[in-house]
Amino acid sequence: MTEKQTTALLIGTTGMLAEASREAIARADKAVLVARKADEFLFGEPELDDKLVPLSLDYEDTAGFITELEKHAPYDVALTWIRPKAELMRAALDAMIAPQGLLVEVMGSRSILLGEDGSPSIAETRAQALAAQPDMTYAQVILGFVIEEDGSSRWLHHHEISAAAAAQLDDPIPRRIAGTLEPWDKRPG
Repeated sequence: MTEKQTTALLIGTTGMLAEASREAIARADKAVLVARKADEFLFGEPELDDKLVPLSLDYEDTAGFITELEKHAPYDVALTWIRPKAELMRAALDAMIAPQGLLVEVMGSRSILLGEDGSPSIAETRAQALAAQPDMTYAQVILGFVIEEDGSSRWLHHHEISAAAAAQLDDPIPRRIAGTLEPWDKRPG
C-alpha cells in the first residue's frame, strides 16, 4: 500500500509569508504556489523548489482561478493571503480542503472591524462559516502592529508575520493575533 501524497496550497505567500510558505512546503510532497508571478518565484533550495507547481494567476478572474486550483485539489494544508471581499473564491477554497485538512487564512487588521451597517466582520463571518465544517481545521492569523518602547508604533516585519502563520501550521488555534490590535488609534499611519 502506498502512502498518501500530501499537497499544500499557497496563495499570495511569496512576499511577507515566504518564510511560512517554506514551512508548509517542507511538510508536503507537492505545493501549489499561486501568485501573479508564481512562475518567477523560487526558494533557491532544490528540495523545496522541486515540489513547487507554480500557477501564475490573478484572482480577478475568479472562475479561471478556481478551475485551475480544482485540478490539484484536495489540499491537505492551505496558507492564504486573499483580499477580504473575495467571498466566492473563499467558499470554493473551503470545498477543496481534504478531510482532516488545515486552512490557515492570513487577514489584515481591518478584517475584524464590523461592517458599516453593523454586520459581522469578515474574520467573524469566516470563523462562523467554517466552524460548521467539522472535517477540517480552520485557523486565522490577524495582522496587527507593534508598539515600540518609546510609544511609537510600526507595522509587523515579514518575519513576524511568517512566525504567526507558521505557529498556526504547527499548533492551529481559531484566531491568532500577530502583534497587537489595541489600542486601535495607535496603529501606524
